[in-house]
Amino acid sequence: MEEEFVANQERLKPQEDKTEEDRSKSVGPEYYVGILSFVDKDQLEPGCAILMHNKVLSVVGLLQDDVDPMVSVVKVEKAPLESYADIGGLDAQIQENKEAVELPLTHPELYEDIGIKPPKGVILYGEPGTGKTFLAKAVANSTSATFLRVVGSELIQKYLGDGPKLVRELFRVADDLSPSIVFIDEIDAVGMKRYDAHSGGEREIQRTMLELLNQLDGFDSRGDVKVILATNKIESLDPALLRPGRIDRKIEFPLPDIKTRRRIFPIHT
Repeated sequence: MEEEFVANQERLKPQEDKTEEDRSKSVGPEYYVGILSFVDKDQLEPGCAILMHNKVLSVVGLLQDDVDPMVSVVKVEKAPLESYADIGGLDAQIQENKEAVELPLTHPELYEDIGIKPPKGVILYGEPGTGKTFLAKAVANSTSATFLRVVGSELIQKYLGDGPKLVRELFRVADDLSPSIVFIDEIDAVGMKRYDAHSGGEREIQRTMLELLNQLDGFDSRGDVKVILATNKIESLDPALLRPGRIDRKIEFPLPDIKTRRRIFPIHT
C-alpha cells in the first residue's frame, strides 16, 4: 500500500504543480460560481479551461483545447506555394539554411556521426526586400515540418504577462507538433538591446524577450524544433539573443547584383 501511495503521489505531483502555477498566474478577482446541469461535471478538473455565461457567471461548458487562440492562428495549415525554384540567386543563403534548419530535421544522424550539435536556428538579416521572408516560406514549402509564423509585433500584448505567456505557448505548441519550424519575422520589435526602461510598456517588451531567451535555452538543440528569425536591423538586437548556443548562425541577404537580378527577371516574367 505504501508503494502504491508513493507511486500515486509521484504521478499526481506534475498536475498539482501545474495547478499551483496556474493559480499563482491568475490575476484579478476570484468568484464562487454555479455549474449548469447540462455540464459534464466529471470532466471538470483543476486547471482546465471553462466557458462561462457573461451575465450570471455560471459554467456553461468546457474548452477542450487549452492552446492559446493567438497561437493556433500562427500555425500555417497549408504549405506556402513559394519554392526554392522561385528564388533568383541567393544560392549560398539557401544552402546555409538547408544545412542549419532542414538537414537537422530530416537527417539528424548526420550530425551525430560527425559529433557536432546542429544550430538551434538561424537569423536572416539584410535590407528590406532582399528575400528573407520569401526564403522562410520556401523552407515551409520544402519540408513536411509544422510551420509556425509570427511577426515580432504580435508578441507585444496589451496586458502584463501576456507577451511572455504567448512565447511560452508558441514553443509548447511547436514541441507538441514537432518536427516544427518557428519563424519570427521582424524580431527587432521584441529583441532590441536592453536599457533602463522608463515605462511599463518597455519593461513588458523586455520581459517578452527574456522569455524568448529562456525558451531558446530550454529546448535541446538536437530536438525537432528549429527557429528562424528575420530582421532588417541586426545591429539593434540584444547580443544575448545572438550569442553562441542560441541563434548564432547568421545569414546575410545582400542587395542583388547584376547577375542575381538577371536570374530574378525571368522568374517574374
